[in-house]
Amino acid sequence: MSSQKIAISVEAVEEARREAMISGLAALEGVEVLPRDEGGRPELTLLALGADVHADMALADRLAGPGAVAPVVLAGPTPAPELLLAAMRAGITEYLPEPVVEADLLSVLERLLGRRCPVSPPVAQAQAKEQGGRIILVLGAKGGIGTTTVAVNLADAMCRLGTGRTALLDLAQPQGETPIFLDLEHTYTWADVARNIERLDATYLESVMARHHSGLAVLPAPGFSPEDALDPAVLRRILELLRRGYAQVVIDAGTGHDEAALEALDMADEVLLVLDLSLPCLARAKRFMEAVRVSSPRLLPRLRLVANRKTSESDIGTNEAEGILQQEIAWAVVNDYQSALSAINQGKTLAEADPRTAIAKGMSAMARDLCRDIAPQVSQAKASGSLWARLRNTPLGHSLTQRNA
Repeated sequence: MSSQKIAISVEAVEEARREAMISGLAALEGVEVLPRDEGGRPELTLLALGADVHADMALADRLAGPGAVAPVVLAGPTPAPELLLAAMRAGITEYLPEPVVEADLLSVLERLLGRRCPVSPPVAQAQAKEQGGRIILVLGAKGGIGTTTVAVNLADAMCRLGTGRTALLDLAQPQGETPIFLDLEHTYTWADVARNIERLDATYLESVMARHHSGLAVLPAPGFSPEDALDPAVLRRILELLRRGYAQVVIDAGTGHDEAALEALDMADEVLLVLDLSLPCLARAKRFMEAVRVSSPRLLPRLRLVANRKTSESDIGTNEAEGILQQEIAWAVVNDYQSALSAINQGKTLAEADPRTAIAKGMSAMARDLCRDIAPQVSQAKASGSLWARLRNTPLGHSLTQRNA
């Protein structure tokens, strides 16, 4: 057996089901299915789920019980909640959809055994950036100019374009407001992720994201607490995982004065600096631009200016602002304060409240410009992951959560 291959044993209640699973695995070059009773030691045992839930539960309990030769992973159709709970009680934590693919197997192996692909960190980081989604940081030149309005509605517009899954990360301090803008109930924030950093992998992060009915995934900010400052290393890990799982990751960075915001600036593929055409705001934006030119010139090609709340009656026009900042304004969002306030008070995005307004159309145009080089994704692959991530959103999972609260 090649040392590069994953050694797997396959079990099932019915032999025909086991043979079907083995047949499907035969196409995977990096996998070797070990024959029964030949003394080989598998790295994983796949339990091929069948039609009899009770029989599958009994087999799961035996395979994962005392004397288990390897970690057990459920594989096949989405398990019933009762089977998920029984499997978790037996110590099984992972599930793979069928047909099983090699990337999912490697991910499960990494989570269970800590085995990683032999790729050097710089190469792995470059590959992740090349193959993963884009990070778009929305930064306000000053407070109170609509940075969260831009971030939330840009993320919503990207989600509606169908160019892949979109995530929204709220880094605004002292307290983010994205759940208010979306009327979104949530249980976890990035502070919970930071406190459970030893558990942080793609499956755990996916399980704590709040879900908007549009499909947008949101990781909210906690209420203000000095103890909840986000460590830059933790943020980098969160963003690396989000980049792997989402086509677009939009960050509401507020005015971005902390170390975490600087880390996000470094990782972002696009930085949208939101400003209005007032003298105080342009003065702050100019100081920021000058600091970038001196200390971080490599950020300049990624920096785009967004003039928010633009009116035709403004004393300072777009051309004058571009002259002051020595950079073109990429997008000018019209001032429609009434529509924006109405949407916020309803807990709706601009597109939900009234897609015909000029401000909603402006957000859609901005999203199209940013996503024009991304091919539409017709469907999303079924995700592997932890059993609790699947169980927690079922009625049984809700009842368990309430019972333990």
